[in-house]
Amino acid sequence: MIRAIVLGSLLPVTEDTEGDLAIFEKLMGMDDASFARRDPDLKPADIAERVSLANPWRYFTYSLRGNEVDPVIVDALTFPVDLADYLGLKIRWRRGIPEEDKEALFGEALAGLTYEEKVGLCKRPEEVNPDHLYGPIWAEVNRHLGSFGIEAYSHEELVEQLGILRYGHRPKVGDTFCGGGSVPFEAARIGCDVYASDLNPIAAMLTWGALNIVGASPEKRGEIEAEQQRVAAAVDQEITELGVEHNPGLCTAGGQVGWRDAGISG
Repeated sequence: MIRAIVLGSLLPVTEDTEGDLAIFEKLMGMDDASFARRDPDLKPADIAERVSLANPWRYFTYSLRGNEVDPVIVDALTFPVDLADYLGLKIRWRRGIPEEDKEALFGEALAGLTYEEKVGLCKRPEEVNPDHLYGPIWAEVNRHLGSFGIEAYSHEELVEQLGILRYGHRPKVGDTFCGGGSVPFEAARIGCDVYASDLNPIAAMLTWGALNIVGASPEKRGEIEAEQQRVAAAVDQEITELGVEHNPGLCTAGGQVGWRDAGISG
């Protein structure tokens, strides 16, 4: 939702309004080609029943159970086909087929479904590798917005350039009642400068954690995890030295306290 609001507020309107909508859908990962890249939960049997293929065995292979189906007939099959008519026939993806071929078949299988049906079958955009999902769109985005001086290869670059174009600086998003931080976190993730606060100190802490720990760079996350290990080791050593009651026979390797035997849970 926040991505839609930010992009909807920043994207310029051109004389090609249909093109504007198409670009917005690509940036949201909700155009037909993007749905095909969102790892739809479609099995080979689903493809067989939905997609027209004159030579399906270019993409699939099969196995037969029992003698109810003649392999010669199977070799001559074209798709779509109702597999219920061929008991014992099991199809699977052929090894080594290019990913783009798979996605083309996914796209054909998804064609004609409602938006809600596609959403139900596909992963959320944030669950998909962004380079894979959005990598193919940037040439068209830059072509469509080239007259505005836009040349971006990520949402962060695009949002920054659109913000400078409209406001003279990167977009700023303020959330005075940020709660758990979903709004500022998503706004920061797509390239906005974010200001967040909340009267509830727990909410403020959760928002700070979302931005500075969950959203930290891989290098920073490594530093945080190393510090967590250091603190945990120091606490463990102090508890052991204090002689917290425990069963030495059930202690884990390295002298760590058997927490359950000490009556400590959680």
